[in-house]
Amino acid sequence: MLRRSLLTIALAAPLLAVLPAAAQSAGVDFSNRDPIVLDVASIEVESRYSPPMQPPNVDHEIPVTPSDAVRLWASSRLKAGGSQGKARVIIRDASIVELDLKTTKGIKGWFTKDQSQKYEGKIQVEISVEDTSRGVTGAVSAAVSRATTVAEDVTLAQREKTMLELVRDLAGDMDVELDKSIRTNMFPAILIDQGNVVQGK
Repeated sequence: MLRRSLLTIALAAPLLAVLPAAAQSAGVDFSNRDPIVLDVASIEVESRYSPPMQPPNVDHEIPVTPSDAVRLWASSRLKAGGSQGKARVIIRDASIVELDLKTTKGIKGWFTKDQSQKYEGKIQVEISVEDTSRGVTGAVSAAVSRATTVAEDVTLAQREKTMLELVRDLAGDMDVELDKSIRTNMFPAILIDQGNVVQGK
């Protein structure tokens, strides 16, 4: 059974305070994106993904994990502007797995530089709102995936850089998908859209 952890944006502040520097160095940064203000009084991040902490999963070994990227996205892109109601950001998958690739053997292998490992990353997130002041209830979701490879002579630093770039690209894809879904399918729950009042409370 997956271990569930509930984390409000307010309680997450100490954790998120240490993330931006590492995240920005990895390119995981949403500061240039306008926040979406929702008609809710609180926003919570709930993780239903429990890292296996063993091969083939390697997401727990990265300085900025996919789960960290989702939490940073939620704190940067979503704001609570209502008098009641709650929004939940549910992390259903935030994994990166390492797969060994076939490499050239024998004498030919001495002169061949193959791609030796493949990294497959996934982020699956659901956002729900309930009990808003206007009675809006609804949910949207996004599932993104990417893959990359490294050469057999890769250094540890290069391997980590490659995985951080994978997290960055996954986070960017997730941002695009969720932004579109929220504005299209959860429009009645939005109070402010890029600085313009959408609907009065």
